[in-house]
Amino acid sequence: MPVTVREALALPELAAGDPVVLSGEAGLDAELRWVHVSELRDVGAVLSGAELVLTTGLGMSASPDAADDFVRQLVEVGAAGLVVELGASYPSVPEPALRRARAAGFPLVALNRPVRFVEITESVHRAIVAEQFEEVRFAGDVHRTFTELGLERATMARLVEAAADLADCSVVLEDLARRVLVTAARGEPVERLLTDWERRSRLTPYLRATGSGGPEGWLTTPVGIQGGAWGRLVVTGPRDEERARLVAERAAQALELGRMIERDETSIQLRVHGGFLLDLLDGRVGGEAVAAARLRALGVPEAPSYVGAVARLRSEGPVDLLVSALGDLPGLVGVLDAVHVGLLVPADTDLDAVARSLAGEAVLAVGHPVSAVLPTATSLRSARVIAGVAVTLPPLEGVVRQADIRLPGLLMSLREDARLQEFVEAELGALLEHEARHGSGLVDLLRQFLAVGGNKTALARAAHRNRTSLYPALARLEDLVGHPLDDPASRLSLGVALLAYDQGREL
Repeated sequence: MPVTVREALALPELAAGDPVVLSGEAGLDAELRWVHVSELRDVGAVLSGAELVLTTGLGMSASPDAADDFVRQLVEVGAAGLVVELGASYPSVPEPALRRARAAGFPLVALNRPVRFVEITESVHRAIVAEQFEEVRFAGDVHRTFTELGLERATMARLVEAAADLADCSVVLEDLARRVLVTAARGEPVERLLTDWERRSRLTPYLRATGSGGPEGWLTTPVGIQGGAWGRLVVTGPRDEERARLVAERAAQALELGRMIERDETSIQLRVHGGFLLDLLDGRVGGEAVAAARLRALGVPEAPSYVGAVARLRSEGPVDLLVSALGDLPGLVGVLDAVHVGLLVPADTDLDAVARSLAGEAVLAVGHPVSAVLPTATSLRSARVIAGVAVTLPPLEGVVRQADIRLPGLLMSLREDARLQEFVEAELGALLEHEARHGSGLVDLLRQFLAVGGNKTALARAAHRNRTSLYPALARLEDLVGHPLDDPASRLSLGVALLAYDQGREL
């Protein structure tokens, strides 16, 4: 922590002078930039602010007005305080100077015994330089820690844990929907840290840069680059805000860099292990004739139509197991990335039997049939989206198609997309913040209102309220969402946002 006037007075060299605080007790915690010894009447000309001035009173001794002017200059220049050594030549501080110091809350301290100013300046300056060195050392530790973790390709959890260790307080990484991604609790149980998290988080506004806010004084910093934030780090109850700020910003950089590297590795893996399927998805195959020739050269028989499919394990594990299980198909099987295995097979292939053979350990999603090779890229893309949704749902018998997941499936497939989270916040943010503050039940009312298609009579029955009492609540709801509830397009947009919000809370 920076050296303050109070800490300087406690040093042995100053304490030996039997210091008495005559004014400005509340200002004793001001930070010191330096210590200056001066007997000049024009003392303000040699100061720049935040200095502790030591004097024997020579520059103040001409008259009470001179003493008053001496203090006035210190107050105006922003000095941290004044220490006057009293003695036979200057036995007391004149009343005008005391009045001015007290009116300004300016620390004025009298020393009742003689001291050696040189020893005081040396001692305080050593403390200031030591503090500056400690801050530099701490900054170096922070930089070295996150650099090493970056080189080790550390997980998000390890990065957040390191941030909590360095800041010596709890740190939480959340996404734009206020869902907790990683927690590192310090000095408190995790369950207490995360109690009612979403509501508490909504009371702390998102900031575009590192800063403190909200009723709990959280320090937050966005995670993302060039305005594309996908989450934020929350430091709860930082003991040293400047250090916590440094740690949070460096951790946010490390998190974003790790995310970028992960994407790059996935891209490399797509190019190396996907073979023909990845070329197809990336549009690098060429024309239809070239694509068909390459497919036949890979052993896939010519067929009137093809279909793209994607298999994904329900739990973590090597995708090599899936490749082995699917290897006997009359088509092409290849690794798309770390969790997806792609298939390109004739459309009449019995994929339902293949899905059942996976015994629920993986999902097999199928896109739409196509009559040529190049369009199977869109079929594969569709299947990959469906697989990502299906893996979060209860197992279905056989393959999974778009008709099995519909709109909820589409939204669930986009749940990690910051654009969907931004859409939910734009549609419901004001309402959710109001609910977090007041708990008025308006979110449930909106849910019921949308469920009955905006029919107020049906809403009254569903909510067990008379229609008259509903009107003020609906008017308040309309004000909060900022759109007319009678508009079908508005209800559709709100319904999609509410569905996405509810899915995020269920995960």
